This record gives sequence, structure tokens and C-alpha cells, in this order.
Amino acid sequence: MRYVCFVVFMSFKKVCAICGRKNSLTLHHKLPQTKLYKRLYADFIHHEDNLQVVCIDCHLSKARGLVVWSEKDFCSHFKIAPRGKIKY
Repeated sequence: MRYVCFVVFMSFKKVCAICGRKNSLTLHHKLPQTKLYKRLYADFIHHEDNLQVVCIDCHLSKARGLVVWSEKDFCSHFKIAPRGKIKY
């Protein structure tokens, strides 16, 4: 997990993907880290494609540009079948 975080931070050059701020950064998971999704998608939940570097302000305010995936979007991106109860 720490290696993935480092790679993602370096790929965004330590800048918020939404507002361009250079400090107080955090990682946003496009598919939320719920207990269910952590269990069902443990092998993908911390993948760099599921992460977005944003500042604390943008993350807490749910700023426009903050990517939020549904389970369907997530599975489509990774080309895997949904593992939850919902069938698409």
C-alpha cells in the first residue's frame, strides 16, 4: 500500500488534481473503501487507477472534479465481473 501511495503521489507531482494546491494532500479512492468493497476487491481497492491525489479541502468539500465510481464503473475499468450482490 505505501509503495502504491508513493507512486501515485509522484505521478501527480504532489499537486491536487482538482485545484492545483501543493500542500495538505491526501489520496481519494474513486470506489469508496467500505468494509464490503475492501473484502470483495482487496486486490484492486488500492490500485493506482482507483486513487486520485487531492488536497484536504477538495476531498472534504466533495469538489467538482472529484471522481467517484460506482461498483459498475469500477468493474468496467478493471475488466472484472462485479462481486457484489448487484447484477448489471
